[in-house]
Amino acid sequence: MFNTVNEIPTHDLSTIDSINIEFISHTNSYDYKAIHRHNYYEVLFFTHGGGYQIIDFKKYPIHSNSCYIVKPRQVHLIRREEKADGLLIQFTETMIFPDVLKKSLSILDKRHIQPIVFEYNKVLTDFFIVALEDIKQLSNEKFMYYKQKIAHELCTLLYNIEESIQKNTQEETRITSDLITNFANLIEINMTTLSVQEYANLLNVSTKKLAQITKKQLGLTPLKYIHKQLLTEIKRDLTFKELSHKEIAYNYNFDSPSNFSLFVKSQTGLNPSELQKQLLKNYEL
Repeated sequence: MFNTVNEIPTHDLSTIDSINIEFISHTNSYDYKAIHRHNYYEVLFFTHGGGYQIIDFKKYPIHSNSCYIVKPRQVHLIRREEKADGLLIQFTETMIFPDVLKKSLSILDKRHIQPIVFEYNKVLTDFFIVALEDIKQLSNEKFMYYKQKIAHELCTLLYNIEESIQKNTQEETRITSDLITNFANLIEINMTTLSVQEYANLLNVSTKKLAQITKKQLGLTPLKYIHKQLLTEIKRDLTFKELSHKEIAYNYNFDSPSNFSLFVKSQTGLNPSELQKQLLKNYEL
């Protein structure tokens, strides 16, 4: 085994109102340059770029006048250059209206795996920076009704972000997006215990319809999407938990370590040990 950490640090939002707005360059309470997770959403608006982020094992350059989102549980680290700055907003689900937002905003659901909201757009960046400054000003007020007003302003901000990336969403797209979101939720709960047919049955669609929708929305077949989600979980375990490859294989219902190794090899071109070494090198553990 390589030297892994027993458990990746997971950070909560310590502010009373479950929302926080800061300069990206502010003095952080934890080492953002080391791997970590959040139990909250973090949206970063960079007015000046430089450096990179790693989000769930993918590297993203930080560009000026750009916006990125990191969702709860995603593995994150950021290596920004000194000049890179802007504003960030952090918030928990308690600060939004989940029945409304989570059904209509793709940026908050699990199918939207792309952390880039927009890049190289000064007009949008300036617009959202002003909106964040307004919310931050409200957060300084002590009256209770201001908390409700902040929640409404946050929802408006999120709707505006969604509009910036999805202006022409049609009804059919919304319906299929809901199905993909439900599919992703089921995968997270069941992972390797259900077949594609069983997932389709739970979603009340045929396997053919499910395949059509996942291909259109994700560019993947249902099975490949399941494998993609499974591989992400395996990568997390290889990198952040002191488990043997046999234990990981057992946890994900592989019938033998050799089949586990074959799966990893087919998905990455590397065996589990090689993949683990590469991941640890990327995160400098």
